[in-house]
Amino acid sequence: MSYIEKEIEEQPFVIHSLLDREFDHIRQIARAIREFNPTLVLVAGRGTSDNAARYAQYVFGIHAELPVALSTPSVHTIYGAKPNLSRALVIALSQSGQSDDVRQVVQDARAQGAFTISITNSLQSPIAQVAEHHIFLGSGEEKSIAVTKSYTAQLTALAMLTASIMDNAEAQAQLLQLPDLM
Repeated sequence: MSYIEKEIEEQPFVIHSLLDREFDHIRQIARAIREFNPTLVLVAGRGTSDNAARYAQYVFGIHAELPVALSTPSVHTIYGAKPNLSRALVIALSQSGQSDDVRQVVQDARAQGAFTISITNSLQSPIAQVAEHHIFLGSGEEKSIAVTKSYTAQLTALAMLTASIMDNAEAQAQLLQLPDLM
């Protein structure tokens, strides 16, 4: 069996673990987001995480009815600009949590008073350390070039966050069925 096949087979366990470990934590974060009342969502990611950010555009746009943009990290790192993110919910997506440019977006946003969240597979990563809140994926090491389990965990964490922001008990209950459906 290849690495990718093995990691695909691990996805239901990873999602079950994420739901079990993080749902109460995410509900607490969602309450704080509702109090913050952001005017937009900015999502930062690279590679596969940037694809998960595309999903965030839809889930937050449709269900939370918030405008959602994808960040352009080079604006921060190469050009040294700091767009006004003071009323934004800024979400950093990163499997490793090591991307310097994504970290810079979060760091700049937090310094401006934005509500910042990191969603990574590492509790001690630089991105997790600069964000105000962190959601731990807990998907384990990815050996396959095409990440699988951390990607589906990112999608699940975004769905959990959106359902919790909307305080939608039905959507939250449906998410709990996801591992069995997988």
